[in-house]
Amino acid sequence: VMTGHWEFTYGDEEVIRNIAEFQGAFVAQNVRVREEALFDYRFEDFAGFDEDSGLAFEPYVIKEVGGIKVAVIGQAFPYTPIANPSRFIPDWTFGIEDGRMQEIVDRVREQEKPGVVVVLSHNGMDVNLKLASRVLGIDVILGGHTHDGLPAPIRVENSGGKTLVTNAG
Repeated sequence: VMTGHWEFTYGDEEVIRNIAEFQGAFVAQNVRVREEALFDYRFEDFAGFDEDSGLAFEPYVIKEVGGIKVAVIGQAFPYTPIANPSRFIPDWTFGIEDGRMQEIVDRVREQEKPGVVVVLSHNGMDVNLKLASRVLGIDVILGGHTHDGLPAPIRVENSGGKTLVTNAG
């Protein structure tokens, strides 16, 4: 399972081709098709696109790991159009989207009933810590982007319990 960051610098057509060839799941709850692009969206036949929600990619996937049902929600790099030329991804919007994340976590917990909810994130450590404090129901955030090496996960308390946050190093 993966989410996106540098992949978006290849341009939207290459991203769609690469994901189609990927032998895994690409998830990103925070990449939406711009409203004006929905009327004539170039990738409407792409399997991950959901016209009703406007999401360009599947927001999550369910996997079974060691007999446990695991929900993996994707969080692509939220600042992609700021850090890279937006001409590479003209039809997509990005952002942290913690409100949508909460909706997806709630829906996944209710409908899928996983034993564990994992967020695979390219936010960076500081943003992941904030996300863990604001979104209830996430068990673990596996982070990247800032490459902070952590000897152990950081436990973040919120009103719904706790979230363990770690980073790829």
